[in-house]
Amino acid sequence: MRRILLVMNQPPGCSGVQALIYNKILPFTDANGWELHFAGPAPWLCSVITESLPYPPERLHYTTNVSPSLRFSVRKNRHPKSTLPYLVFGGLQWLARTLEKICAHNSEAFLLRGLENTIRQAERRWGFDLIAGKSPDFKILELVGQLTHSMGKPFVALVDDPYGARDESGFYPKSPELQRQILSQSRGVIFMSPLTRQRYVEAGLVEASKAHCQTDSYPEVSELYASGRSPLARRDAGPAKGPLRMVYLGMLPEWRPIEPFLEAFHRFSQQPEHEAPPLSLDIFGFVYGQARQRIQSNATLAQRIHLHSMVAYAESHWLAEDADIQLVVIGPRHLDNYPSKFFDYLAHNKPVLVLGPPQNPLRHIVEDLAIGLYVDGRSSEDILVALHTLQNQYPTYKNAYLANAQKIEAYSAHQVAANFCRLLDQCQEGGRRSAVKLS
Repeated sequence: MRRILLVMNQPPGCSGVQALIYNKILPFTDANGWELHFAGPAPWLCSVITESLPYPPERLHYTTNVSPSLRFSVRKNRHPKSTLPYLVFGGLQWLARTLEKICAHNSEAFLLRGLENTIRQAERRWGFDLIAGKSPDFKILELVGQLTHSMGKPFVALVDDPYGARDESGFYPKSPELQRQILSQSRGVIFMSPLTRQRYVEAGLVEASKAHCQTDSYPEVSELYASGRSPLARRDAGPAKGPLRMVYLGMLPEWRPIEPFLEAFHRFSQQPEHEAPPLSLDIFGFVYGQARQRIQSNATLAQRIHLHSMVAYAESHWLAEDADIQLVVIGPRHLDNYPSKFFDYLAHNKPVLVLGPPQNPLRHIVEDLAIGLYVDGRSSEDILVALHTLQNQYPTYKNAYLANAQKIEAYSAHQVAANFCRLLDQCQEGGRRSAVKLS
């Protein structure tokens, strides 16, 4: 059994996307020859919601170097606003931040020192075959690159988000020389998007021969696919008895603008209800202020769109199981990223509506699987057409899950785990071949 240490800002046990990517594949990695270890900040100190993780604790190497202001912020946000605990921890957060400022405390440097000590201790005990650094945060990737170089350990880079600016015309690395230096010493670079991989190769940051691509997966835990456990559970006998229920699971910050969608949804909701079943939308997670205000101040939108607090991972899957349509939103500046939530809820077999930049590579997957529609999120006209199409052709998109079941299974946790382990094999073997050539 080979071992790899993955160092990241959101290790398993946290509720963020980085952690959840690995939670899903962990049951299958040992069988593919790799024992995965993780290093990062302790979830109970840095994550508002923590996830139970049935994984050997000796493989989880957490640092407690989390600044007091962040600890208090996390504890504050575990309580509803305006409650006494929220106000108390908010006050302690302000006090801690003030003292940190007076003492010139650097939260980032504090965390990185803790991670360095944790990595060194874990390496002394386990002797890893590979050590990987994950970006974001780029500082963690940089730290792991420097540490592995000084320790003489084989290094793998995991790149989820491009480090730099990007738009429709190209990618502009933030620190090209440093990025090139870090990636050149790696045994391999694993990207979470083919477009990001392409842009890194074209920018000369990494050789194409050691640039690989991986997708997220859907979990294979039967408990997550139980129906009737969520607030969306029906008491009637199917979509014909009531409105189709669309659900959005996750955060909607300002960089995922939904004004064009709200305009289209408003126009769509004004159609006579006798023509077709109406459509409702439930959003579970943060919604930026301007969109929230527009929803709440418009009688039609307020009647059809319901806003809820963020939920834990298992509950999000129960919601996906009881919904009829899944909404996915990709912000205009994320034209190269695969959104994890598309893959995460794929096995619920619900037609999808994806709003995003036309260049995003997810468009090809949606169109290939024919399980929904991918439209330009900036065009209210295109979104309106998509809403009508989903409503009128709902059974067609639903049936596509059965017709394309084999293609969809490629995104299952066990197949993605097997592919990830094959990439680790390639990274390790590539380093051995290089060593033979040098000798």
